[in-house]
Amino acid sequence: MTDRQPRTLLGTVKDEGPYLLEWICYYKLIGFDRIVVASNDCQDGTRQMLDYLDTVGEITHIENSGQHDGEPADPQNRAYDRFWSDETIKASDWVLVADADEFLNIHTGDGTIDALIDAAEARAGKRVDIISATWRVFGNAGIVPFRDEPVIAQFTRSAPPGMHSVQRYTAFKTLFRPHPVRKLGIHRPRLSPRFQEGRVPLTWVNGSGDEMPERFLSQGWRSFENSYGADLVTMNHYMVKSSEAFLIKRYRGTANSDDDERINFRYFETFNANDVEDTTITRHLPALKSAIAALKADHPHLALLHDQSLAYHRAKLETARQELLATRPDIAARLGLTA
Repeated sequence: MTDRQPRTLLGTVKDEGPYLLEWICYYKLIGFDRIVVASNDCQDGTRQMLDYLDTVGEITHIENSGQHDGEPADPQNRAYDRFWSDETIKASDWVLVADADEFLNIHTGDGTIDALIDAAEARAGKRVDIISATWRVFGNAGIVPFRDEPVIAQFTRSAPPGMHSVQRYTAFKTLFRPHPVRKLGIHRPRLSPRFQEGRVPLTWVNGSGDEMPERFLSQGWRSFENSYGADLVTMNHYMVKSSEAFLIKRYRGTANSDDDERINFRYFETFNANDVEDTTITRHLPALKSAIAALKADHPHLALLHDQSLAYHRAKLETARQELLATRPDIAARLGLTA
């Protein structure tokens, strides 16, 4: 047993029911003691799953659909404000903000948070306060069907490591000690003025354990040639998953709309990166599958809720598929979808 404060994962979700158990079990497996999830406007059973997981002590769930006076209209930033108003979260040892399609992939030691922190501090030669992990964007690996299988097992083809012309390929996510932070952000925290201005020193390293340029104290959310590093940790980002999963995620209303709330095939083309194989994260698969199976066995009602969410998504998929085939057969063909 240890007397340290928990390592806390913070996440925001909407209609992520089929993926919740894998994501939660994975982060517990690599060493996060506490998981706090905010959900909003869910229709697929995500809220019910999270409520149940909260009741049995697996996570903390915050229902985030309603907006109070003075709160951001955007649900994600609203959740971040609510998270950071919780003093128990601020008291964590380390904090990571991650979405349900992001899996921290630690390349050193046994692949745990302990191994990452030890390696980063050994590389830096001192205590480290912030570690940024650059995205590794994964494509659909040529998989069309929506399957109830671990995401990290299905999708093993990604963009190559290193720099890319598409800015968002090298965005990073950030693991941090809470003490310098005044506000949460999607990619990195905003620091208190005394840290941001360098009046109080801290050590911020990249995914290789090398110190980040000083300008990141005040701004920046993606890696550049002089800040990129991936030897110790990256963030696997499964932005499209299978073609059918992408259709469920992106399809809203008319198929030819450029509205971000509707299908935008350019997004699929941009982030369906299948250049090289990367199976580094799959070393966790045996333990992950066991953890998911044990959670379902211990909580049959949770397993039922998972299955109900799958059924909801499959029904939505069939409706979206038929409409897309009827209205935009060209896009359907490019996704590999058939009648």
